[in-house]
Amino acid sequence: MAKIIKGILGEVSGLVGSVVGAVVRGVATIRSRPKKSTKPPVQSQVNQRTKFGIATDFITSAKRVVDIGFQSYKNRMSPSNAAVQDLLNNAITGVAPNFKIDYPNVTLSKGSLPDSPSMKLLPPVAGAQLVVTWNPVELGEEDALVYGQDLTVFMVYDEDANRFLFLVRAASREAGRRELDLPYFFVGDKLHVWVFFVSPDGKSVSTSQYLGSGIAIP
Repeated sequence: MAKIIKGILGEVSGLVGSVVGAVVRGVATIRSRPKKSTKPPVQSQVNQRTKFGIATDFITSAKRVVDIGFQSYKNRMSPSNAAVQDLLNNAITGVAPNFKIDYPNVTLSKGSLPDSPSMKLLPPVAGAQLVVTWNPVELGEEDALVYGQDLTVFMVYDEDANRFLFLVRAASREAGRRELDLPYFFVGDKLHVWVFFVSPDGKSVSTSQYLGSGIAIP
């Protein structure tokens, strides 16, 4: 069913018989109803759909952090769509039909805040815990005062079980360290870790950093 928004000569929204009315970028349009194709998809289309499904599944699960990390894209597209597009362009590898995610190239945030060149994931030790450290004054004393209250956002992905752990606003930049306590069922699985900074007001972020993979030791 279509809706006539401004009278019969004005905007039409929806389906009317064989035509579809819509408003595109503020301009009222009307076009023929698209016909379903009876042609089977070519291999390139199948490949693209497979890649898109992989990227969408991952980013949908990571939505909690992606909504923060890609918030600057809101005027153009949703944060999730921006993250999916970035993943498709930069982090899908393999040969059809065996496509997979190249985790070191996955980006969870893009922004202008400085990251931490010294950020590192320490080798796993006994206990369901990962430890991340960084130099809190690596930007210099003046910048340390400006950015010291930025907060860390971590994501841990359990590749073996396809599970996610989020730690939002987990530690301040000036803290220089954060222990990531893991659920017991993460122990023994292959884990991937990312981090980025977010400003205290939540409006600015750094570009995410992939810290590597590890296995939590029981």
